[in-house]
Amino acid sequence: MNAVQQHLRLVRLMITEELRLNAGMIGRVQFLLFPMMILVFSLILALASKQLLTTTPMDQLYVILHALLFVYGLAVGGFALFGERIASRRFGQVSLLLQAPILLPVRFRTIFLAFYVKDVIYYILYTIIPLVAGIALSIPVTGFHITSVLFLLLTATLSFLLGISLSFSLSSIYVRWRAGFIALLGTVLVFLSAAYLGKWFDITQLLPSLDLQRTANIWYLLLSAILVVGLSAVAVLTLQVRFGSSTRLFSAEMLKANRSFKFARGADTLMAKDWIDLKRSRTLGPVIGAYLGPLLFLAIIFWFVEGIIQIRIPINLIFYSAMIGFFSVSIYGWLNMLDAPSFLEVLPVRVSEMVKTKVLMLSLFALILSTVFLLALGIVQLELDLLPLALLVGYSSTAFTVCGTAYLTGLRTNSYLFDPRVLAKFALMNVPPLCALVLLSFNYVSDAAFFGPVIIGLCFLLLGGSYLLYKGIDRKWGKESFAF
Repeated sequence: MNAVQQHLRLVRLMITEELRLNAGMIGRVQFLLFPMMILVFSLILALASKQLLTTTPMDQLYVILHALLFVYGLAVGGFALFGERIASRRFGQVSLLLQAPILLPVRFRTIFLAFYVKDVIYYILYTIIPLVAGIALSIPVTGFHITSVLFLLLTATLSFLLGISLSFSLSSIYVRWRAGFIALLGTVLVFLSAAYLGKWFDITQLLPSLDLQRTANIWYLLLSAILVVGLSAVAVLTLQVRFGSSTRLFSAEMLKANRSFKFARGADTLMAKDWIDLKRSRTLGPVIGAYLGPLLFLAIIFWFVEGIIQIRIPINLIFYSAMIGFFSVSIYGWLNMLDAPSFLEVLPVRVSEMVKTKVLMLSLFALILSTVFLLALGIVQLELDLLPLALLVGYSSTAFTVCGTAYLTGLRTNSYLFDPRVLAKFALMNVPPLCALVLLSFNYVSDAAFFGPVIIGLCFLLLGGSYLLYKGIDRKWGKESFAF
């Protein structure tokens, strides 16, 4: 068996492992229902395409679709940031193929390359193909050409691959050379700013898969393929993961940290443990980035839509504060990835206590980060008069979203949200009030006397719901086990 066949067999085994792992967590039927939901949603949008095209040109829809898929790839591609963690602690006592280099004579780069290819295939099969399949199913009604749909599948896949390979390479460079990463990122930002201010070129031309969609020029296909392969090669070659015994000395800080969290009323010790885990695992930066990153990207996207595409959207500070609730889920997921909680099974700690600790820790992050973000954005947008109401919206939407997520998913957020039953409950619980806040924010400036009290009333309802969900965590998770 040659090297390529061995690698393909390893990829196949990892895909089988991923399918069994997820099916074991949420059930085989529920696992397969998630891509079905994407397919149905895509089909509905495709059937409504005639109405969409009356207000939005096709080129703008292409820009939005490819930008979203590129960002999706960026979001799931930071493998190198947690390579050591998933190699040594993923799911605790469950042994995975990614852990093979610890015991077997195989290089970690070989294993991780297979892991990367497996994840690429997994995401394409699980999300992108159902997305395009929904459009294909609408052909009898919409009259789309099958060749156009297949071409969209190609370009959409390339946009995702560009995002995931860029994210993988940047995260790998960040882990190995942080100073070099900062210098590289600063150079790119300066170049993009200069290009925009100097109007050197259309920024959308930086995505060759989008240019391929627009022009069908084969050179953009070759350029996309070269970039994907090149960025992936850079990521694998610069990947840094250490195995074996590794010792680091830390000063004793548990008692000091415990005193800092005395306000938590009984959860101080567990919060101190989580805080020390965040610091010592060097996860504090990625957690902050997972919270502020999407908010900053959202601000850039709307600047792009209004400044470049010239579409006026009534965005204000209250809108961004409502968005904070949506993005808080990512931090809760990160906090649940700090370590495998199975060791707590032999300690006098209940799952519900640990879930509440995560909620309190996230609330602390959200209180500080959302306040700083909204204050800075209020200064930039000259909307400091909206700051008090925006803070109330941000705090209440975050509390409700996080308490609801904790109540529904416990300590396994990243797995249970793939269960369509849990996802449906999550959507029904969070989407209506958050969408209501977004819609109300659009109308607030035109009639603050009416919409202001409505927004405040809705915020207090969310705070009341947050309290009930937080209290319900004991009942739902109090008797559950830490073990996988």
